[in-house]
Amino acid sequence: MNNFQTILVAVFLAFFVFAVLIFSGAIPIGGISGGDGKATGKVVVWGTFPNPILKNSVDGIMSANRNVTVVYKKQNPVTYQQDLIEAFANNTGPDLFIITPDMIQKNMNFIYKIPYASYPEKLFTGSFIEGANIYLDKDGVIGMPLVVDPMVLYYNKDILTNEAIINPPQTWDELFVLNPKLTKRDNSGTISQSMIALGQYENVNNAKEIISTLMIQNGNPIVQRTDTGYLSLLSSNLSNFSVSPIESILKFYVEFSSPSNTAYSWNRSLPNSLDMFTQSKLAFYIGKSSELFNIQDINHNMSFDVTQILQIKDTTIKRTLGDIYAIVVNKKSTNLTSAFQIAGEMSQGESAKSISIESSLPPASKALLISEKPTGVGSNFLSTFFTSALITRSWLDPDRVKTDIIFSEMVENILSNRLSLGDSINKAQGQLDLLLKK
Repeated sequence: MNNFQTILVAVFLAFFVFAVLIFSGAIPIGGISGGDGKATGKVVVWGTFPNPILKNSVDGIMSANRNVTVVYKKQNPVTYQQDLIEAFANNTGPDLFIITPDMIQKNMNFIYKIPYASYPEKLFTGSFIEGANIYLDKDGVIGMPLVVDPMVLYYNKDILTNEAIINPPQTWDELFVLNPKLTKRDNSGTISQSMIALGQYENVNNAKEIISTLMIQNGNPIVQRTDTGYLSLLSSNLSNFSVSPIESILKFYVEFSSPSNTAYSWNRSLPNSLDMFTQSKLAFYIGKSSELFNIQDINHNMSFDVTQILQIKDTTIKRTLGDIYAIVVNKKSTNLTSAFQIAGEMSQGESAKSISIESSLPPASKALLISEKPTGVGSNFLSTFFTSALITRSWLDPDRVKTDIIFSEMVENILSNRLSLGDSINKAQGQLDLLLKK
């Protein structure tokens, strides 16, 4: 380890010690102290992770804090948000609950934000990946980050080997060169093997996430938090390009479904992109890190690997999209002191390490990303997940389901020529604005 790495690790360890002091009660948060510095009573945690993922973390916390009982209750992902709202309305909500960035706006009225006077912004930014800054606002810390689920590029090694392609592409531009080799069509023009699933929406897994990734790579955060609420930047040209990023992105995206284009590799008649990939008929699949085990379960015999998501050619700043999970405090918790301490312990040290290991997702903690190097079976996958976590960003999606419909209609309006490119974007911008104002 060189001098720079030694200093960097020392700084992160100092941040971690300070965080432990805060959440142990030695440094009070918002004037609330744990008295003897020990969590007491019962703390209920809600989330959508399977129970085994949180078990070791919860057990470890209770072993170190014998006067507290931590109860994790796994919720149905489909009804989770509605269940939270109903529980808060009936004053039966959990003390802590785990969210992703698309849940921030919906739950802001229920979240206790830790003031910067008690938990300095610099401490937060020094402790967690840069993308976790989405959990900061003008009033304080919204949540304590846990793990990251970055978008990555899965690729079929056999398909690439058959065409003497040694390495997967690193930039989006390389797809145009590779497509003639990797997309196979019969005499009638039917695609039997595809390079990549882009250009359509309904049969492209993670279509919204792919478009969002391209937006973020072009410097557009899609939604911006302001002093008075949230502002849609979907059609904004923040970098003063001659053409707005969303126009260039959508033109690029739909090229892959145009039969007259050399990039043609996908159409609406094909199966879902995940099905095509697991049937070994798709060379590249853009998916979440958390999809790894599902892919392995579907096809045990497929030879595949994973690498960082494609980047813009000649970029100096790498980016990918991802879900950054955080644990937040219910402002109406009847055990705030202990809730604060448990949230802090779950986001750092052995507890956060345990959650990362059990979920096979990289931690949001910088110290853990630096010190914990994946080893053993599957370490090649995890290594990519870890490096991807460092470049992960999220956006303030006001409603995951409704924005998926907005993005879908935007793409479909372009493909069907129902609306021009500009009109399709403007309609989506207006719909997103209305959603944010709600």
